[in-house]
Amino acid sequence: MATNQTTQPKTRERILEAALDVFADEGFNGTTITEIERRVGLAAGTGSLYRHFPSKEALLRAAVEREVKLRRAEMEQARAELQAISDPLERRTQEFKQMLRDIRRFDRLYRLMLNEGDRVPELREAIWSALQTPVREQPTEQDAITAIAMAALGGYHLFSIMQGRPFNNVSQDQFIRTLIALVDSARPTEPTSSQ
Repeated sequence: MATNQTTQPKTRERILEAALDVFADEGFNGTTITEIERRVGLAAGTGSLYRHFPSKEALLRAAVEREVKLRRAEMEQARAELQAISDPLERRTQEFKQMLRDIRRFDRLYRLMLNEGDRVPELREAIWSALQTPVREQPTEQDAITAIAMAALGGYHLFSIMQGRPFNNVSQDQFIRTLIALVDSARPTEPTSSQ
C-alpha cells in the first residue's frame, strides 16, 4: 500500500505533464485520453487515467493550474537572484534576459490559449498575471519601459519561432543590447540648471 501512495503522485505529475503537451499540440477536441495514457505509460484505452481525474475537462484545468504554479515559482526564484546585481546596465541586461526566459516558460500555455482560450477563460488571466506587474492608472516611466521591453521581447520570441531561428539572425544578446540602447536613448533628460 505504501508503494501505491508513493507512485500515485508521480503518476499524477506524469499525467499532468503529458496532458499539457497533448492539449497544447492538439487542442481540447483533438486530445484523447488514450493518447495521454499512451504517453504516460498507462494501459492505453482502458480509462485508467480516470482513476486520477474525473473528466478530460478536470484534467485540462489541473494541467493548466500546475503549469502556471510551476512557472511562477521558477520566475520568482530567478527574479530574486536579480536583486543582487548592483551595476545598472548589467541589472537591466539581466532583467530583459529574464523577461525573455519568462516569456519562453509559457510557450505551452500560449499554444493552449490560442487553441482553447474560450474553454479555459482563466488561462489568459493566469498567464497575464504571471508575466506582468499590475497595470496602474497613471503608469510611471519605468512601467512604460517594462511594457515596451515585454512587447519587444515577446515579438522577438514569436518571430524567432516563426522563422525557426533567432529573428532575422539577430542574436538574443544583440537584440537585448539594442533594446536597452533604444530605451535609454528615449528617456527624457533631466533639465539642467543654468547658473
